[in-house]
Amino acid sequence: MIPAALPPVDLAGPAQHRFEDATRAAGMDPDDRWAGGYAAYEWNHVRPALHAYAIGVAGRDVLELGCNVGGSAVVLAALGARLKGVDVDPLMPPIAAANLERHGLPGDIGLVGAGAPLPFADASFDLVLANSVLEYVEPSLLDHGIAELHRVLRPRGHLFICGTASRLALRERHSGRWLVNFLPRALDQLAGKPLQRGLPPWRLARCLSGRFVEVGGAGGWLAARRAIHGDVGPPVRAYAALGRVASRAPGWFAPYIELLLERT
Repeated sequence: MIPAALPPVDLAGPAQHRFEDATRAAGMDPDDRWAGGYAAYEWNHVRPALHAYAIGVAGRDVLELGCNVGGSAVVLAALGARLKGVDVDPLMPPIAAANLERHGLPGDIGLVGAGAPLPFADASFDLVLANSVLEYVEPSLLDHGIAELHRVLRPRGHLFICGTASRLALRERHSGRWLVNFLPRALDQLAGKPLQRGLPPWRLARCLSGRFVEVGGAGGWLAARRAIHGDVGPPVRAYAALGRVASRAPGWFAPYIELLLERT
């Protein structure tokens, strides 16, 4: 049975205290929307997206790549997934693990080095979720990362990429900066630090080629937009039209890359 809401949090319990301590150790506010409120946010975003694409997770082995504070991990576990999660930031796994525990949910969260092999055997998972993570992967490591996801997925297993800021967007989705996606990286020296940019869809396509095929189509993408946002406007219809013309999923062209892929 699919739950109607997330399990309640015991705000006085030891797991809540561990969550708060770990969150503060990472320089975050436990009450912030993107910390303590992230699971509720993803309940209203990643959960309807999974439903729109008919991705069932109950009783399945699911890996979340880049679990961050555990927002999506909590949703997956609440929906019945046998969950494992990894992150490259050593501050994140303790937060995500405590987040699961304070909701009374099981899950195994661990640390993995950037560019290191995933600590799982071949064909370990039915589904990998990559939610707002691939745009943070160093370009030189992306192909290796996709190869690792292919390795740990079972034959005909699925990779669901969502919330992934695209290099095609006029406004970078995480920083909110206009046109930064179109600036050469050489200009980062003027800013004194690397500027956040979206993931180029063409780079992702090269890494996926020969490993994954699209199975979501336009139907799932449009259903997800309606489920999350209600009625769809002209931009959404334009991305859907681009997808039809190119015979590709609309999620290739939208500000956030969103794709349901099957392992070949």
